[in-house]
Amino acid sequence: MVFGDVLRRNAGKFPNKTAIVHEDTRLTFREFNERVNGLANALLKKGLNKGDRIGVLVHNCHQFIEIYFAAAKTGGIFCPYNNHLKQWELKDIFDYSTPRFLFVDADFGAMVSALKPELSYVEQFVAVRPSDMPFMEDYEAFLSKGERYEPCVEVLEDDVLSIIFTAGTTGRPKGAMRTHRHLMADAVTSVIELRVEYDEKVLITFPMYHVACEDNIVRHSFMPNTFYIKREGGFNPEDILEYIAREGITRCQMVPTMVHSFIQVPDIKRFDLSSLRLILYAAAPMPVELLKRALEVFPCGFAQLYGQTESGPFTTVLKPEDHILDGSEKRLQRLASSGKPAINYEIRIVDENDNDVPIGEVGEIIGRSEAMMKGYWQMPEETEKKLRNGWLHTGDLGRLDEDGYVYIVERKNDLIISGGVNVYPREIEEILYQHPAVSEASVVGIPDEHWGEIVKAVIVLKAGATATEDEIKEFCGKRLAGYKKPKSVEFWKELPKSPQGKILKKEIRKAFQ
Repeated sequence: MVFGDVLRRNAGKFPNKTAIVHEDTRLTFREFNERVNGLANALLKKGLNKGDRIGVLVHNCHQFIEIYFAAAKTGGIFCPYNNHLKQWELKDIFDYSTPRFLFVDADFGAMVSALKPELSYVEQFVAVRPSDMPFMEDYEAFLSKGERYEPCVEVLEDDVLSIIFTAGTTGRPKGAMRTHRHLMADAVTSVIELRVEYDEKVLITFPMYHVACEDNIVRHSFMPNTFYIKREGGFNPEDILEYIAREGITRCQMVPTMVHSFIQVPDIKRFDLSSLRLILYAAAPMPVELLKRALEVFPCGFAQLYGQTESGPFTTVLKPEDHILDGSEKRLQRLASSGKPAINYEIRIVDENDNDVPIGEVGEIIGRSEAMMKGYWQMPEETEKKLRNGWLHTGDLGRLDEDGYVYIVERKNDLIISGGVNVYPREIEEILYQHPAVSEASVVGIPDEHWGEIVKAVIVLKAGATATEDEIKEFCGKRLAGYKKPKSVEFWKELPKSPQGKILKKEIRKAFQ
């Protein structure tokens, strides 16, 4: 089964069920499928061939998912671009993926117009919202040129459906190729592990170009569920809470900083959140103290996912039944874990020679499954490094306990080596979050002539709270070995974050170089 068949099946079985809600647009599965078919056939009329890249540079919108399924039905390769990139960054990623078709939001029209003379490989520009750029065709006009019947293209399970670009935190973004087979495996695994029902109302607030969105598209189209799309950017927790209450949202995916924003909302009980069944959090570990507060505030289950663009991304899951506030010390400690490997996923913890390390010892997390990427687009050497010996090497450091729970210790690049001793920032951050005045915290290593690196803590205080550097150091000193205690502490008004809300340690380190 290929992924375009999922939408065709949904339209046949659930024609009048709502598929997508975005602003004033509400589409049933029949309407949605007909629009996708129109777009797919319009692309084919324009000469789209299997394997051609279809570039997408838009804000969160229903057209994003329409283009995704049009690619799925035609054998095109869907390439979503980070809409926060600057002009020169876009040129670099365009040149890397060479899209033949490029769908653009009007907000990015000026940048694309400036680049157009250098984009000889783009044959068709389409504006998803009305644009004054004469070289762009209107989306609705383009879609209307295609017939509404199913496209006559033989798409195979091993054809590439999407190229999802890595965040580029360790260099230039790389395009992870994901086939229909990989995505179907991801969908089935996550539906089972997260116990997805047929009647879910799924809220999307994070940027849709992120791999987490594709993960949600495949999971919740498979069942089939209703997507509620909010435009990314300018995250307003009260607005989101009100939307959840009004629309009866049952599931949403967040990053820890979003959850943190929610629990800061005064009198949160005034919002009726009884429809919520699950809050899924991913992209970064949740500090245990923050997780405990969230469990007390929200009347629903929580689940944590760990993975990477290259891994599926679904790799491990900490299920709702593991999110408890009482129980044995051993069970409570699991709140700091990322759960167990998902079904059909194998995990190992290895040393630098790919030998398994003993239970409890730290090593690199490697894994394999039917859902992991085919490889990097046009990067055979990088692919070989990442998928060495058939195992995906995450670059993350972690450990396993005797019950098979995975604990993420740190990314290799964030590891601090002070005086030849490994220091794991997350361990220190967990302690900092226990301080009553601390709202957010990040720990990085900064250069030092004597030690090589020393531990630096950067903290955002809660509104109205006060604390001193000496107080924070003393607090940590009572709970951590001396070499782990921050040597210096700074207080910032806010921490730099990615569009997904992930704290950017790389940007923090730049401030001290």
